[in-house]
Amino acid sequence: MNWSDFPRETVKCMLCGHDEPEILSVQRSWPVARCSHCGFIYLSSRPVESALEELYSSEYYDNADVGYGGYVENFNRYNSIFTKLFNRRAQDIEPFRGNNRLLEVGCAHGFLLDHLRAKKWEVKGLEVSPLAAGYATEKLGLDVYCGKLEDAGYNDNAFDVVLLLDVLEHLHRPFETLAEIGRILTPNGVLVVQCPWELTHWEERAEAFLKKMKPCSITPDAVPAHLYFFGPETLEAFMKKGGFSTFRKQSGNYGAIRRHIKPPLVNKGHFYERWARFFYYRMGIQQLLYNSARLIGKGNGLIRYARFQK
Repeated sequence: MNWSDFPRETVKCMLCGHDEPEILSVQRSWPVARCSHCGFIYLSSRPVESALEELYSSEYYDNADVGYGGYVENFNRYNSIFTKLFNRRAQDIEPFRGNNRLLEVGCAHGFLLDHLRAKKWEVKGLEVSPLAAGYATEKLGLDVYCGKLEDAGYNDNAFDVVLLLDVLEHLHRPFETLAEIGRILTPNGVLVVQCPWELTHWEERAEAFLKKMKPCSITPDAVPAHLYFFGPETLEAFMKKGGFSTFRKQSGNYGAIRRHIKPPLVNKGHFYERWARFFYYRMGIQQLLYNSARLIGKGNGLIRYARFQK
């Protein structure tokens, strides 16, 4: 698949509505821009929504260049790491169990839902990819709707917990989705949002500096599947605009699986760069920094727990 061939649309800033983009970089022909008015970073030209089925085809789940890179195979190969992550997620949402009703929006192949079902949650899923939804339904026997949340027809107050994990940055109509989540949550229900902290994160700022590049100009993850590139402030503003009030924050780290699938190159660049890479990656400096960053809220994963203001 040529990631540059999708039909395009030009958009204004989704956060403030202004049309004042400052182009930071061009990735696979897609312009990564920062709003000159509010600072939100987004694709100012992006694939049209009708291209989603093709975008999230088998190649998205098999090609590590923009997607997962052997999604099912990697889940089976690194199952112990996934299980550890899933157990942590189950522990974190346990206080919000209510009547045990949980929906995961963007559930992919359903592996997390399957894990939570074993923890006695009554689970349902939603997924736009027919490939992934089909696997969850046929292979795992899960109740997964294939399509958009607004078309699923869930009842008012249907769920105690809604998971929106690594999904918000993909949505063409995020505020419609957030409004629908607010409708289907119980009055005390909880939305759990997780997004990568991209481009303005300390590690990516340092990478740009060391490579003598402009700030926020390195290659972000999964372009053009990711339409927005959040930081803590812009994610908070996004949630508030969508009608949600955050009551709990967590900091996480991305890359536990990816570092196994595609280990960072060490013998790259000039002599001093190779030594720097050796100490950073092989001597545990990166892991030490990641662990410390997570503890002080500076990890490269943003996790928010929020309630809808009905």
